[in-house]
Amino acid sequence: MHILAMLAGMIIGLSIGTHVTWLLGIPIMLLSLLCLNIGSAAWRERQEAFALFFGLCCGAFIFVYNIIVG
Repeated sequence: MHILAMLAGMIIGLSIGTHVTWLLGIPIMLLSLLCLNIGSAAWRERQEAFALFFGLCCGAFIFVYNIIVG
């Protein structure tokens, strides 16, 4: 979940920086990088393993879907 929180913070910071002002966007992006240190090392490792497994499953699904459909 720390990866998703960091990603959401970066997207929000980029959006605010693009549409409002970079003086607000850059601090939000920098604060979202603090999400990297949330939780224990073992918890972060389990979260990263799950994200990797989920990403690989999604990639395999898209690959098989493209073979079947097109």
